[in-house]
Amino acid sequence: MDNVAAQNLFFAGYNTETASPGYTLFNSGLGGDVVVKGRKTASLFLSVNNITNQAYQNHLSRLKYLDENPLTGRAGVYNMGRNFSVRMIIPMEWKVKNS
Repeated sequence: MDNVAAQNLFFAGYNTETASPGYTLFNSGLGGDVVVKGRKTASLFLSVNNITNQAYQNHLSRLKYLDENPLTGRAGVYNMGRNFSVRMIIPMEWKVKNS
């Protein structure tokens, strides 16, 4: 879980910063090794980030000041929504003969 507090203390001079609401992101992952005949043949990892598909903007992002998006009706560019990923690692071995 990533919990980010609201940013209400900011430099308001010259309209350089604005307040940002807080948000909480839930992430999860699972992984392990694939073993065949006592030998590790691969590692497999599954993960999900931002499970609840929370719309959020990082307080330091300069993209949050862009014009309104006509599709969403929200101002600025928001960070990534729900994201699924799969990672597979296959170990490879080379044996070099010494002459």
